[in-house]
Amino acid sequence: MSASLAHGGLPPGVTHFSLADLIEKIAPGSRREERLSATAVRVLKHYLLGCRSSDFEPGKICGVWEQPQTTAQTLRISTKVLHNAEAELKRGGFIERTHVPHARRSGQRSDGVIVSLAGISLRPVIDGYGRWKARLDAMELHERAVASLRHEVVMLGRQIRASEAVEAVEQADRILPRGRVSRIESIEKLEALKASLEALLVQLDLPSGDTKSSVRTEEIFAPNIPIQDSSKNCTRAPAAQSDADRSAEITPAMAASLASDDYRALLPSAQPPGWPDIVEASAIACLWHGISQPAWAAACDRMGRERAALSVLIIDRNARLPAEHRYRARSGRKCLAGLMRNTASLAPMIAAAKGFAGGSVPDRPFEVAPSRQDAGQSFAMACQAALRTFVGEDRGHRMTGAEQ
Repeated sequence: MSASLAHGGLPPGVTHFSLADLIEKIAPGSRREERLSATAVRVLKHYLLGCRSSDFEPGKICGVWEQPQTTAQTLRISTKVLHNAEAELKRGGFIERTHVPHARRSGQRSDGVIVSLAGISLRPVIDGYGRWKARLDAMELHERAVASLRHEVVMLGRQIRASEAVEAVEQADRILPRGRVSRIESIEKLEALKASLEALLVQLDLPSGDTKSSVRTEEIFAPNIPIQDSSKNCTRAPAAQSDADRSAEITPAMAASLASDDYRALLPSAQPPGWPDIVEASAIACLWHGISQPAWAAACDRMGRERAALSVLIIDRNARLPAEHRYRARSGRKCLAGLMRNTASLAPMIAAAKGFAGGSVPDRPFEVAPSRQDAGQSFAMACQAALRTFVGEDRGHRMTGAEQ
């Protein structure tokens, strides 16, 4: 028996029937190069089911040497179609030819065991069972991620339409014509649609009037500066707003002293932090609390970069309060949206953190994301990472096989 054609066998409990079913399930593939044609699947299943169960035991040779004309007649296809299907299976790493091209296929058994084979060896498909199972898992993960994203996009569209804001509904229709996502298979495209609709939905919660940030001051007095006179849209007395601004007066050093240990680890240690450092640290901290980039951008636009950064700093600090505490920040995204709707509530939160009337806010452990790269990763993007890992392993396996 040729040792080079011997395979490692199937895992315990796995039969060649279940292997054939697995091949049929992964045939659609998650990428074009992984797909198997219906004819290729028929041919491979014919070869698998035509072998004996003992051929799939570890250390045995498993394959067929049936003549192409006979196989083609059995499957009711032409010989040319059969050869094309075998070439497709060989490229996919499912079979290997052990005979000279255009030569007659042959084989020999001794005591029920194949000892020589000049035909089609099934060693690759048997030894690759782990890869086929991983591919099926990746496909199922991809399908769940796509279904989850489709649902989220549809629900975002419904929320926008329920707002009855004509302009927002028109923009949503331009982003997603007719609101149909059933035919969209790309995770990247669904993620882009979701981000666009989320940004549009955030804008619906904002009062009228555009704002800009004053990044040149080292202290916050009134960084939320209207571009043009918006007194017609204001219902609150200007004096009350200025009082709130003065109560929230704070320097970057004071902000750093109120921050949690994890937050301060993002600030420079060699020099006193400035507002750009606070803003950058808050942008990273957003990922810890599920605050999307569109929501962070909307907060900077509405409140000013410094106020938005302070809001995230306080949200991060309050997220570490005991679970039963009334001021615990249980949802960073909702807390930031609330502060955007009522910017005056930031001043009491800062006062509480400074230990004034609201009481001191102690630091508590809070489990943050392990790194900036992985933080805030959605289920669908995790799926993409798993698929990329699998693709890398699959390509490596193919390169190794080609070298052999």
